[in-house]
Amino acid sequence: MTALTVKPAELALEEGKPYSTQFGDIYATRSGAYGQACAVFLSEGEIACRWAGKQNFTILENGFGLGTNFLATLKSWREDPHKSERLEYVALECFPVTAYQVLEFSAPELKDLACELSEKWPPCLPGFHVLEFDGGRVRLTLIFGDSRELSKKLSLSYDALFLDGFGPDKNPQMWEGALLRNLARYAKEGATVTTWCTKGDVRRALAQAGFELQKKQGFGKKRERLFGTMMAKRTKHMVRKIRDVIVIGAGLAGANVAYSLTKKGVSVRIVDAGVVPGAAASALSWAILHPHYSRDDNPLSKLSREGFLRTRSRLLELENITGQTLFEQLGCLQMAHDDSIYEDWQRASQLQLPFVLPKDYAELLGKKGASERTGLTLARGGYFFPMAGMVRAGAFCRALVQASGVPYRGNTEVQKLIRSGEKWQLIGTFGEVVDEASDVVICAAMESESLLGTNTLGLEPLPGRITLLRDTDLNELKCPVSGEGYVAHMSDGYSAVGATYELQRTGPWTERRAHEDNLDKLETLGLKAPEVVVTGGYYGIRASASGRMPILGKAYNEDRLKSAFYSKADMQKKSLWEEEGLWILTGLGSRGASFSVLCADILAALMTASSVPADSGLLKTMEPARNLLRLIKAAKL
Repeated sequence: MTALTVKPAELALEEGKPYSTQFGDIYATRSGAYGQACAVFLSEGEIACRWAGKQNFTILENGFGLGTNFLATLKSWREDPHKSERLEYVALECFPVTAYQVLEFSAPELKDLACELSEKWPPCLPGFHVLEFDGGRVRLTLIFGDSRELSKKLSLSYDALFLDGFGPDKNPQMWEGALLRNLARYAKEGATVTTWCTKGDVRRALAQAGFELQKKQGFGKKRERLFGTMMAKRTKHMVRKIRDVIVIGAGLAGANVAYSLTKKGVSVRIVDAGVVPGAAASALSWAILHPHYSRDDNPLSKLSREGFLRTRSRLLELENITGQTLFEQLGCLQMAHDDSIYEDWQRASQLQLPFVLPKDYAELLGKKGASERTGLTLARGGYFFPMAGMVRAGAFCRALVQASGVPYRGNTEVQKLIRSGEKWQLIGTFGEVVDEASDVVICAAMESESLLGTNTLGLEPLPGRITLLRDTDLNELKCPVSGEGYVAHMSDGYSAVGATYELQRTGPWTERRAHEDNLDKLETLGLKAPEVVVTGGYYGIRASASGRMPILGKAYNEDRLKSAFYSKADMQKKSLWEEEGLWILTGLGSRGASFSVLCADILAALMTASSVPADSGLLKTMEPARNLLRLIKAAKL
C-alpha cells in the first residue's frame, strides 16, 4: 500500500487576502470567495434543483482549500426546504490548512459555519477524516493526500464534481488528464462537473471521460466558467433496498454498527445473549483509547490512526447527547520496547517518516520527558499522544444503543441462521425462529464462525486477563502507558495492569500465573511492581483475525466461493459467492475501542451504497474471505 503524505498549507496575506506561498496564488477571487462559490460551484441554484427530494446527494471536490465551497453548500442545503435527506461531501486535499486558518480567512457570509467546521477540524494527518454536521445528516469526508493516488482508490458514486485547485499554470498536477479521468470514473450518469477553469487540456480530458461540456457566464474577472454533464452510459448497479436490519451482538462492534446504520435512516434492532449491551468482552469499566505508531505506516497503524480519531469524535458526540462521561482525555504514552527501537524512532522522526506527526497528535519524548509527562519514572521514552485517554467501554456500548433508539432484545442465544425466501431467520436454542430480517449483521466475536456456518474465517481466540490493584504507587500515574503490556490508573481508584495473551501453546494458564505475568510487565515498563495484594481482575476472550486486521464486509458462502475460484471468470463476480443480505464485522482483537467506530461506518456505507470512508487498499486487508482464499491457494482445502 502506497503511503500518503501531506504537508501543511503555507499561507500569507496579500492585500488582505489569503495567499499560498507554495503555489504563488490567492485562495479565492478578489471579487469574493462566497460569491464565487455560489456562482460557479452551486451554479446559481442548479445544485439545489438536483438534490431536491433525493434521499442522498453526493459531491466530490478536488481542492478543499479553506472550505468555502463546502460551507456555501452547507448553507444552501440548510436553507432549502426541498433539500435531500442527506448530504455527502467528499473532498481531496494534499495541503491542509489549520483550524485557525479556516476560521480566520472565512468569507464574512460564512463565519458562523466556519466556526462549526474549525471546531471539528482534524489534525494534519494523511487519510480519511469524517466530520459530521446536523446530527449526521451532513457528512464531510476530508481526505488528506495526493489526489493522483487517492483518485484510484475511492469507493463512491457522486452527483456533482467540483474542481477548484490552484490554476494549471500554478499547480499543473491538479489538472492532469489522468487525474481528471480517474475522478470521472465515479460519476453517476447525469452527474455534473463545475469549475472556473476553461483551459483546453482540461476541457479535452473531461470530454474524453464522458462529460458533455459548455461554457457559462463566469464570475469576477473570469468571463467564463465550465459546466458539464456526464453523458456516458454507466453500468447500472441495482442498489438493493435494505428494509430492516438485525445486528447480532451488542459489544463495541455491534452497538456501533447499529448506531451508524440508524444515522443513514435504516431500521435496526439488536439481538444479544447479554442482559444489557456490552455485557461480554466489551464490558470493561475502562479501556485505553490510543493510536498505534509504526514507521512504515502499515494497514494496522493506518486503521488505528483513523479509527482512533473517529472513535474520539463519536464519544464526544454521545457525551453531548446522553450527558454521560464516556471519555477522559488523559493522553497516553506508547513506550518503545527497548533502547534500539527508541533510537530507530528518533531517526525516523528526524527524517519525518512515515510523515510529519503534528504535535497536537503525537510527540516523541525521551526518558526524562516521558517520565515527567506520566508522573512515574519509566525505563525509556516513546510517543506521547495528547488526544488519547480512557474509555468507559461498557457504558459506551449502552450509550450507543440508547442514543440510536434501536430495540434491544437481550438474553437471546442465536444458534444459526437460515435463508428463507428474501429474509434471514435467526434460530434459537430450541430451534425456534427468534426473529427475521432482510439483512443481518454478524458481530458475535468468536461465535461469528458458527453463525456463518464455516470454520474458515481465520478467527483465533485470545484469552486474556487484566490485573486490578488498589492503593499503590501507581496512583501517581497521570496517563496510561503502553509498551510490552500497559498500565493505567482509573478514576474509580483502581490501577489496571495487563494484559495477558493466554495462548494454548504457552499454557497451562492459572489465575495466579496470569496476575504474576501482568505484574512482570511493570518491570518491562521500568516500574517497580508494588508490594500489594491483587484486588481483582477481568478475564475475557478476544477474537483476533489474520494480520490483526478486522473481518468486515459481505459474508461469503464457502462452497460457492471454492467453485468460483476454480472458474477464474466467476471469481470476478462476487455476487456468485457472496451471501445476499448477510454481513459481518468481527476480529477486532484487543483494539475494539480504536477500530469499532470506523469499521461500523465503513460497513454501514457498504450496506447503503454511500461513500466509503476508507481507500480500496485498506478495504482489501479486511476482506471476510481473505483467509479462505489463502487456504484455497495453498491447496489446504
